[in-house]
Amino acid sequence: MRLKTLHAPTMVEAMRLVREELGDNAIIVSTNESARDGVRITAAVETPEPELDFRADSADSAVVERISNALDGHCVPRPLADKIVGIAADLAATDTLQTLAGALDMTFKFSPVTHATVRRPILIYGPPGAGKTSAAAKLAARAVVEGARVAMVTTDTVRAGALQQLEIYGKRLNVPVKTAQEPDELSRILAGLSGHFVLIDTTSVNPYVAQDMARLRQVAEAAETEGLLVMSAGREPLEARDMAAEFRKIGPTRMLVTGLDMSRRLGSILSALGASGAAFAEISAMPDIVDGLRPVSAVMLARLLLEISNLRETDTESEPPRFHQARQSTGWK
Repeated sequence: MRLKTLHAPTMVEAMRLVREELGDNAIIVSTNESARDGVRITAAVETPEPELDFRADSADSAVVERISNALDGHCVPRPLADKIVGIAADLAATDTLQTLAGALDMTFKFSPVTHATVRRPILIYGPPGAGKTSAAAKLAARAVVEGARVAMVTTDTVRAGALQQLEIYGKRLNVPVKTAQEPDELSRILAGLSGHFVLIDTTSVNPYVAQDMARLRQVAEAAETEGLLVMSAGREPLEARDMAAEFRKIGPTRMLVTGLDMSRRLGSILSALGASGAAFAEISAMPDIVDGLRPVSAVMLARLLLEISNLRETDTESEPPRFHQARQSTGWK
């Protein structure tokens, strides 16, 4: 089966393109229309040519349409949405959750942050207001509960109260907190923390300011670390994509997303994830330091996309969708 997604200003033009590209025997898999973006049609046609390397079976058209509608509802940018829908259509599955999870697993990487799997210090960075310090505390709390030796380091000597905030977390968790004024000092401090699960908080960075990025790069190059990009949910998807693309130059290994409890659409998350080149590691959707994070899998992300989409369709304007309802379906109580 040959699958193709076509765009046009109107439905009439879109159908004309389908006939020109795929012929009169094409089957419409899904259609999406908006005043701003025009019409998008995903169509399929059976093809006997084995050299085209298309699978004989495809996902049920209703499944593909549900996935396409969910991604559109979350404002996932079209190129990325088309890629995910195309993979889903080729998986030959009839269950929507399993099909979307499979497509997400083939599109993105997933890798949690644990002291057992991450052997190098974790350098935590991101734009202002993303919640880096709270994320560091939540990762530290989980590692402490699991019995790891934990230490926290801050290089944030700019933001007022940054050190004090981390020291409060450290005192509550009985975890040492150290300050590195310069990259060389960070290297010396890390050398003395061998055997610890080390979390390094950094100054907020505007990824479009060369001086900010140069300073972050110096910190990243001061020692062998693994980069953890922290992004907040709820941004405009293309802005999130552009920011993540800039941070990609620093080479993040993983990405952690905060603020899901205040976001009705997850398009910015997928957009940033694709642009960052990082593996999706954790989500934070509650302020609790202990038990405030959850590792992300393809199934969990698919369930969130579908459940939140369903809630949004059934909620009234006076009663916005509640994230905790979707969260419960993921096993996050």
